[in-house]
Amino acid sequence: MEFAYYEPCAPLQKFVSSYYFLSLPFDVADIMRAEIANVRFILSGEVISDLHGREEPFRPPDAVLCGPTNRWSRIKFAAGTKIFGAAITPLGWCKLFGYSAETAADRFMPLRDKAAASAAPLIDGVMNAPDDPSVVRAADALFLSLVSDQWRVREDFIDQVTNWIVDPEPKEVDYFLDSVELSHRQVDRLCKAYFGAGPKKLHRKFRALHAANRLTWMDLTDWREVARAAYYDQAHFIREFKEFNGRTPQEFIDGPHILVRMTLAERRKINHGSPFSLVG
Repeated sequence: MEFAYYEPCAPLQKFVSSYYFLSLPFDVADIMRAEIANVRFILSGEVISDLHGREEPFRPPDAVLCGPTNRWSRIKFAAGTKIFGAAITPLGWCKLFGYSAETAADRFMPLRDKAAASAAPLIDGVMNAPDDPSVVRAADALFLSLVSDQWRVREDFIDQVTNWIVDPEPKEVDYFLDSVELSHRQVDRLCKAYFGAGPKKLHRKFRALHAANRLTWMDLTDWREVARAAYYDQAHFIREFKEFNGRTPQEFIDGPHILVRMTLAERRKINHGSPFSLVG
């Protein structure tokens, strides 16, 4: 399995925080944890996901818009599969696609249906590029063409929520709600529109993702070191960890889980326009 991250061009980095290539010479079945929004181009092979509650195949020339997910799912890759992906920030979701992330949460949609008709040749350009650097340049051209100011966006609010959820443990939901000069109803509405879920779900999701990240990045062998910092008790930690990561903490430590571990290791090697991508 080969995995590599690339940086988008500078004007895009607030919207598309990273590009990545995933190549698999053999069949792989794994688990996808809850994650941030993505666009994925199936360059070769086949990917099968059960995110929608049933197995659904994706093959070339599928270009898939993936909303933010709030649960884990199973995924299978056929031998010879190659994927090019783009991690989309909440601000990027607003600027590139211009509708509520809650509507897209836990859903896969054809990118061609959500982008303007004029973007079709640029999508084809990504799919047909002859090598990886050319794919990256074609993706820059595509996403730059999609940037729009038609949807009014509270960038200050997006920054506040991002800063909160990328460092969630000492900042419980009540702390965050008290720190924002908006009503609780407004906060809930804007979180759903920009991030795909309300503040309570976001806090639970990113706290669980943080825990898995630390187990990997710090090479921990005792998950209780993580559980003590942010959970009521060990049973609570295990339930929350599995809901968003798809495995219990001990299963996560014991198993190879190649896909998650490779992505977590590789994504730290490039700069990210938003800390949101590094976490989710």
